[in-house]
Amino acid sequence: MPCSTLGPSRKNPMTKDYYDPLSRLLHWLMAAVILYATLAGYLMHLVIDSHPRLFQFLSVLNMSMATLITPLFLLRWGWRHWRAPLPEDKAEPHHPAARLAHALLYGLMCIVLLSGFLMLEQGYSLFWLYPVGNPIDVPEVNAFFFGVHRLGCLLLAALVLLHVAAALYHHRIKGDRTLYRMLGPQSRR
Repeated sequence: MPCSTLGPSRKNPMTKDYYDPLSRLLHWLMAAVILYATLAGYLMHLVIDSHPRLFQFLSVLNMSMATLITPLFLLRWGWRHWRAPLPEDKAEPHHPAARLAHALLYGLMCIVLLSGFLMLEQGYSLFWLYPVGNPIDVPEVNAFFFGVHRLGCLLLAALVLLHVAAALYHHRIKGDRTLYRMLGPQSRR
């Protein structure tokens, strides 16, 4: 995902352009939370009847993580639009399909986060410390957003897999620096 850069060093012409540290941090935080939430969400459906305490633990943890990640998602979305593009991005703009896939990723993340809050039939305790009420207390509306959330999660998981496949394609087949730019200077390439 295109984000700003620290830019090449004028002292060392061998320095490569990488995404800036904030972009990399937000990217990998979102990736970790999406992976966790996807796995936990499906695990919750497997244990809802057989292990209610595990279900409750995962549910509170999932909602707490979503509460924390929502402002980070907004920061990431805003940063994506306010950053300076990498010189490589100016020289060779992203393919329209890549721009569409990134827009869909952001849109689906927003839908999943929003529907996750709106589907709540009751409040939750933020990391078991602070009570958070449900925003809508209408079972039919909650059920609708539960359906939206499930569909959004499926579509987001599929799009994340496509995103990973595209990153691997760029890395292994095209041999370009896309993955290294998101890994940062420590990747030494």
